[in-house]
Amino acid sequence: MGLFSSCFGDIDDDHHYGYLKRSQQGGRRSVTKAMIGKPENFVHTGHLGIGTVRGNNSSLNTDPEKLKTLMSQVSAAIDEDTLFGVPDELYRHFLPATKPYIAFVLAMSVQEPPSPSQCASIASSTPPRTQFPTHGLLPRIDTQASEFVRKNPSYDGRGTVVAVLDTGIDPGAQGLQITSDGKRKVLDFVDCTGSGDVVMGDPQQCISDALELRGASGRMLRLNPTWTNPSGEWRVGAKRLYDVAPQSVKAVSKRDREEKFRKTAQTLSDSVNTQLTAAKISKKDNTADTPTRKKDGTVDASATGKDDTVAELEAQAGVLSTLSGSYEDQGPMLDCVVFYDGTQWRAAIDAEADGDLSNAKALGAYKTTGDVALLSKRQLLYFTLNFYDNGRTLSIVTSAGPHSTHVAGILAANHPEEPQNNGVAPGAQLISLLIGDHRVASLETGVGLTRAVGAIIEHGADLANMSFGEPSATHNAGQWVQMVRKEVVRRHRCIFVSSAGNEGPALTTVGAPGGTTDGIIGVGAFVGEEQIKADHAMYDTVRDTAFTWCSRGPTFDGARGSDIFAPGSAIASYPAYTQQRLRLGNGTSMSSPNLCGCLALLVSAWKQEFGASGDSSDQPQKRISPYRVKNAIFATARAFGDELGAGLMQTDAAWQFLKKHSQREFEDVEYSISIPELNGARGIYLRNPEDSAQARHLKITVAPVFPEDADAKLERDPGGQHGQEDSQRRFDFEQRVLLVSDASWVRVPEALYVGSEGQIFNTQVDATQLEPGRLHIAAIEGYDSANVDRGPIFTVPITVTKPLEVGAGACVRLDSLRFQPTDIVRRFIAVPAGATRARITFHSGNTSVQASAPAVFYLHCLQISPQERFKTYELKQRVTAGHPSFIAGGKCAEQRYQCAMDVLGGATLEVCVAQFWNQLGNHEVDLTIDFNGISPVGAQYARAEGDRVNAGIVVNGNYGVVRTDFCANVRPEYNIKPKATLDVLRMTLRPQSAAVSPCDSERDIHPASGVAIHKLLLDYKLETKSDGVTIRPRLPALDTKIYESWADDFALAIFDVNKRRVASQISYTSNVTLRKRGSYLVRVQIRHRSEKDLESLKNIPLLIDMQLTNKVNLPTFFTLASAFTDTVLGSKPTVNTIAHGSSMPLFFKTDLTGLPAEASPGDVLYGSLTLSKLNADMSIEYIVPTKCNGGDKSKSPSSSANVSADVPADGKTLSPAEKERKEIEEAIRKLRIGWIKIAKDDSVREQLISELLAAEKSGDAAKEDKGDVQAAVLSAQLDTLDSMRKSQLPWSDAAKLTAESARRSVEVADRIVSLTYPQALTVRLYENQATLTNDEDKKQKQLAETAKDRLVCALTTKCRALAFLTTQAMPSSRSSETSVEFIDVISPCEDADNRLPVYEKAVSDLTKWTSEKQQADDAVFLMATLPLHIAKQNYGRALQCVMKWIGKAPLLESNTAERKAMTELRDLLVAKLGWSMWTDHFRETALVEHPATYEPL
Repeated sequence: MGLFSSCFGDIDDDHHYGYLKRSQQGGRRSVTKAMIGKPENFVHTGHLGIGTVRGNNSSLNTDPEKLKTLMSQVSAAIDEDTLFGVPDELYRHFLPATKPYIAFVLAMSVQEPPSPSQCASIASSTPPRTQFPTHGLLPRIDTQASEFVRKNPSYDGRGTVVAVLDTGIDPGAQGLQITSDGKRKVLDFVDCTGSGDVVMGDPQQCISDALELRGASGRMLRLNPTWTNPSGEWRVGAKRLYDVAPQSVKAVSKRDREEKFRKTAQTLSDSVNTQLTAAKISKKDNTADTPTRKKDGTVDASATGKDDTVAELEAQAGVLSTLSGSYEDQGPMLDCVVFYDGTQWRAAIDAEADGDLSNAKALGAYKTTGDVALLSKRQLLYFTLNFYDNGRTLSIVTSAGPHSTHVAGILAANHPEEPQNNGVAPGAQLISLLIGDHRVASLETGVGLTRAVGAIIEHGADLANMSFGEPSATHNAGQWVQMVRKEVVRRHRCIFVSSAGNEGPALTTVGAPGGTTDGIIGVGAFVGEEQIKADHAMYDTVRDTAFTWCSRGPTFDGARGSDIFAPGSAIASYPAYTQQRLRLGNGTSMSSPNLCGCLALLVSAWKQEFGASGDSSDQPQKRISPYRVKNAIFATARAFGDELGAGLMQTDAAWQFLKKHSQREFEDVEYSISIPELNGARGIYLRNPEDSAQARHLKITVAPVFPEDADAKLERDPGGQHGQEDSQRRFDFEQRVLLVSDASWVRVPEALYVGSEGQIFNTQVDATQLEPGRLHIAAIEGYDSANVDRGPIFTVPITVTKPLEVGAGACVRLDSLRFQPTDIVRRFIAVPAGATRARITFHSGNTSVQASAPAVFYLHCLQISPQERFKTYELKQRVTAGHPSFIAGGKCAEQRYQCAMDVLGGATLEVCVAQFWNQLGNHEVDLTIDFNGISPVGAQYARAEGDRVNAGIVVNGNYGVVRTDFCANVRPEYNIKPKATLDVLRMTLRPQSAAVSPCDSERDIHPASGVAIHKLLLDYKLETKSDGVTIRPRLPALDTKIYESWADDFALAIFDVNKRRVASQISYTSNVTLRKRGSYLVRVQIRHRSEKDLESLKNIPLLIDMQLTNKVNLPTFFTLASAFTDTVLGSKPTVNTIAHGSSMPLFFKTDLTGLPAEASPGDVLYGSLTLSKLNADMSIEYIVPTKCNGGDKSKSPSSSANVSADVPADGKTLSPAEKERKEIEEAIRKLRIGWIKIAKDDSVREQLISELLAAEKSGDAAKEDKGDVQAAVLSAQLDTLDSMRKSQLPWSDAAKLTAESARRSVEVADRIVSLTYPQALTVRLYENQATLTNDEDKKQKQLAETAKDRLVCALTTKCRALAFLTTQAMPSSRSSETSVEFIDVISPCEDADNRLPVYEKAVSDLTKWTSEKQQADDAVFLMATLPLHIAKQNYGRALQCVMKWIGKAPLLESNTAERKAMTELRDLLVAKLGWSMWTDHFRETALVEHPATYEPL
C-alpha cells in the first residue's frame, strides 16, 4: 500500500479522535490531517480531503474481501509509535479500540479524491468539533512541560523567583495575582528607568489647623484625617498622567478629553457666532455698510458702518477659532503627597485631579504592603509605589506597554478557574522590573538595565527573563553584558534567559543580549503542531520549524547565537488597560518566557528534591548553578531541523539528566572557547572569500568557567572560608577530553587534558573543496572520557559560507530554486571589490499542472561589516509569489519583482529566500543579482545613508572649485548624470558647562564595585532661526550603542527656555522637530563607574544635524571650464560613460548661494551625490567657507557727535584745544545723564536732572543742540519713572507704577514730545532717499532718527501711564502662593471717563509713529495700547492681538519677560470674557509649559 504522510485530530470525550504520526527522521512529526470518525460514519467520512494520502489510484474499495485484506495490511503497519500527543494512560485503552477504525479509514482512503461537489456535500453535513484545542493556546506539550507537571504537580515553579525585565507587568492583569499555592504572584514592581519618579519638595506643615496643603499643581489639597503622620511633615510633588501612562492609555484619554473639550468649545463658539449674526443684522437694518479702505487696501473698521460690537464679536470668533486650532491636551497634573507614618513611607495621589484626598487611601511600598490602586479608573490603569532617598523621591510604577504582561503570562500565569490558560510555571513568583522608559517610547535605557541588575541581586531572583534586545556592532562585549555575566549569572547564580531576536531569516541576525552573549541563554522561536491548531487558524499543517522571522546565528565571532528553541507564540494574559484578558503574541519575546518557565520547573524540582528551600534566606551558592541547568537543557534538546544545530527544549528529559548527573560536580562548569587567530572568537566562522580560499590552521583555547561565591569577596569573607571553597573547586578540577569532529574537512586531535586554567589544541579546517555558494555546518565536540554517554561537554561551532565568485559580467543567476512550506534557500556571493550597489530580480513562475496557492516569501540579503550592526548592509522585503497575476486552473502565471541595496565590495553577500512558514503549496523561484560600483579615487567610499558621521567626499567651500575622480570598479557605467544635493546642516557644539558628580540616588550603586556610579552632565546651547526646524542630535562616541557600550548610560534631553522638556533621547537618537524658533538647552548625561574616565569627556562635541527645508544643490560639472562658461572650446560636457577600470573627473563649484541662516564658517552641509540610477548614492560634505569680504564695515557713517565736534553751529573749524574741550564736556554730560538711570536716591536724581536742564538753558550751544540734550535728560528721567515698561503690564505690581509716578510720566512725556516732534518729522524726508554722501545730511538724518526714537518712547510711556490711571487692578481671588498668577479683574477707575479720551488720543499719536509690523510684533507697544481696548471692554480685539503675538514670538531668553507679561494679559482677557474652559486649560498647560526646574534625565 502507499505511504501516508501523517494524520492527526483532537481527542474528544469518547476518545474517537487520535493523534497519528509517521516517523521519518528520528521520530520527527509531520503534520497533515485525516479525521477518524465513529464506525457509523466511516462510509461518509472515509476521505474528507483534509489530509494527504499517497498511494494507488484505485477507485472506492467497496468489495468486502478486498477491503478486509487491505485493512489487515494497514493494521499491521500501525503500532504504538504511530500515536502521539495522547496522555500515557490512554495508550493501553486507545490503541486496541481504535486500531480497526484507523485501518478501515486508511483502507477506504487509498483512492482517488472525491469531487468538489462530494467534498462540499460531506463538509456541509459534518458538525464542527466539540472541543477547542485549548492545549495550544499556550503551548507546553512540545517542550514536555505539561507532561512534567502532570507527573510532578508540585514542581510547577513553586519556590522560584523570576525577574522579568521588560515594560512592566500590569498589576491588574488576570492570572498574575496569586501562585498555584496561594502566594502573591508578583513580589515587587520596580521602575528601574526613573521615568515615573516624582521629585518631592521640602517638608512642610499643613495650613493652620486644617488638613490642607498647597499642592505642587497650585490646587489646595484636602487630606484624609485618618492618616497617621506623627511628625506632621508632608512633602508635595506633581506628575503629569501622560508621563506615566502607556501609549494606548494616553491615546484613548487624549481622545476622550479632547472630544469633551471640543464639544464645550464648539458651544461657546456657536454662542459668539450667534451674537455676531444678530449684531450684523441689527446694524444692517439701521445703517449702510460702506467700508472705507486704508492706503494699503485693508478695511478701516473704525470708518465703516460697523460699530465696535460687530468688530468685537468678529475678533472673539476669530480668537476662538485660533484657540481651537492650536488646542493640545497636556493631560491632568496629578498632585502627590508623601509622609512617614512612623513605620514606613506612604503616599497619596490625586488621581481625579480635584484636590480632594479626604477619602483617599495612602499607599505604602508594594513590596511590604501589596498596595495597588487605580491611576485611571476609566482606563483601568493600575499602579504601585516605591520610595527612595528618605522620601525625597516617589516612584509611580506603571506599565509602559503590554509586552511585559504578555511575557509574564506565558511564563507564570495562574488561572485557578481556567487552568488551560495557565503559564508554563504557574507556581513561580515574579519581580516586575521596568526597563522600558516611558519617555522614549518604552525603549530600554542604560540606567534601567543597570538598576535592574541591582534589583535582581537584591531580590535574590533564581531566574531572569528579558524579552528585549537590539542589534549590536560588537558581540559579547559591553559593560552591561559583562556585569550580567559576572555578577548575575556567575556570582549570584541567577539563570538569565533572553530572546534571540526577530530579524531573520538570514544568518548572523541575532540581537544583543540574548543571541550574542556568553552566560545568557538565547532563545529562538519554534512553531509546532499545537500552536498551528490553536493560534494560527491554518486549514492545513506544516512540519515543525523555526518561525521564518526568527533571528539566526552565528554571531559575528562564530558562536551559535540561538542556544535553544521554545514555542514562539502564545495566547496569554494582557493588561487590564487594554480591555483584553488574553491575546495572541508571536516572537522570540514569547519563546524566551516559555523556556524560562520550563527552567523554573526544573529549578523548582531541584529545590524540592535536593533540599534548597528557595526562600530569600537561601545563600546563592546553595542554588543550582546556571551552568548545570544549561548543560542539561542543551544535552537533551530535541533536534527539529535547525541548520545550526540548536534543539527544542525538552523539560522532562532535562530533569532526568539533572537527576542522573546530580552528583557530578563538574556539571557546574561551562567552557569558554577562544580562538586567538580570529581575534578571540568563540567559534569558527569563515564567511568572506579569503576565509575559505585555503586550509586554516587554528589554535583553540578551551577553559572552564566556574560559578563564584558572592561572599568570597575579601570585604565579605574575613575568615577566608568562602574563598577557600572557590579555590579548592578550581584545584580539584581536571577533565580528560576526547575530541570528535563531525565533518571530514575538519581535523582535530584525539584527546585533550583540561585543567582549571584551560588548554589549547590545534585544528585544521579545509573548506577549499566545499561546494561554493552553500552553507556548510560542522562542529568540534569534546566528550568526558569517563562519561561519553553524557554527550559533549563543550562544542566549537564551525560555520562556512563559501561564496560564489562573480564573473566578468558582474551578474549572478540563481535558477530554479524550489520551495515547499517552511523551506529556506541560502546562497552566498562574493561581492566584487569596488561594488557599491546590487540589484536583485525576483522571478516566480508557475507552470505546474495544478497551480499552487499564492505564497509570501521573505527576500533577505545581508552583509557583515566589522564593528557595525548587521542592519548596515541589509535588504529585507516581503514578496508574494503568484499574486496578483496568479491564475487558477493550471494556467501559466509569473511575477517579477526588483529591488536594490547598497553593498560592501569584497564582503560575502547572503541571498536568503524563504517561503513564509505558514504559506502552503510548492513554488519555484529564479533570482538574478547584478552589481554596479562607482567610487571616488583616493578617497574612502561612504554610503549616503547610515549612522556613520564621516563622508566619502569632502568639498571645501573655500577652494572655489574642487575636483574628484571616480572609477567604474566592476563594469562599464553608462548614463552618468551627476547631482549633488545637500539637505542637512551639521553644526558642532561644545558644552557651555560640564560637571562630574556621583549619582545621589540610593538606586545608583554599582552592583560590582558597591560604590556610587558617577555622572557627567553636559549642557549645550542651540539656537534656531525658524519655526518647525527638525534636528537630530548625535554624540559619535556613544551613538547607536546600548549593550556593547563602554558607558553605563547615555541620555539626552532638549529643553526650551521655559525649562520644558521637548524631547528625550537615548543612544539611538532620532529626529526631533522644534516647533518654535528660539534658544534650546541640550543636556547630555553620561554615566560610568570611573570618575576619571568621565573627566576626559568634559569637552566632547555634540553634533546637530538640522534638516534643511530648502535643499542646496552643489553645482557639478564634467570639465573645469564648464564650471565657469559654456562659450569656449572644451567647456561643454563630453563624457557620460565610464569604462570598466577607468576614471572620470567631476568638478564641484563651491561658491554657493542660499546657505541656511544657521550656517557658520566651519559648519558642514551634508548630503548625497547621485551619479546614475544603478549606483549607490555617495555621502558628500560641504565645508561652509569663511564669509566674503564686503569692505571695511568698521567705519560707520559719521555720528552727530563727531560732526558737531568738528564743525560747530557757526561753521567755523575748531582748534584742537577747543575740540578736545567740547569732547570732554560731551563725555561729562553723557556720564551725568547716565547716572540719572542708576542713581538710587531720588533726591540725588532730581538734583542731577535740574542741574543738567539748567546748564543747557544757560549754555551757548545751538538751539537744536540744547533741545537734543534736554530730550536726552528727560528721556533718562522717564526711564526711571517707568523702568519696567519693556517687561511688565502697567497695572502689575512688578511695574512699580503709582498714581504720582504715572502723572509725572505724562508730564515728562509731553515735554519730550514738544522737544522732539519737529525734528522727528524730518525723518520722513530721508525715507525714500538713496544713500547719503553729505556729512551734514548724515548728521541731520541721525538726529532725526534719534528724535523719533525718543518721541516713540515718550508716547509709549505716556500710554502706559494713562492705562494705569484709566484702569485699576482689583485684588486677585487666588493666593500669591500659586505657581501661576492670574489677574482676575481689571476695572475702570472712578474718573476713567475723563481720562479715556486723553488715553485714546495718546494711543492714536503713538500709532501714527509706528509701523504695522511694530504694532503687531512689539510687545512694549501692545502692553501700552491694548489697555485701551480693555477700558472700552473690547476684550476680544485685545485678545486677538495678544494671541497673534504669542503665536509668533520666539522662545528666547531675551524676551522671557515680554512672553510672561503677554501670557498674563492673555489670561486676564480670557477671564474677562468669561471663557472659563480656556482659563482652566491655560492653567493646566502652564504647569507643563513652565516647570520650576529642569526635569532630571
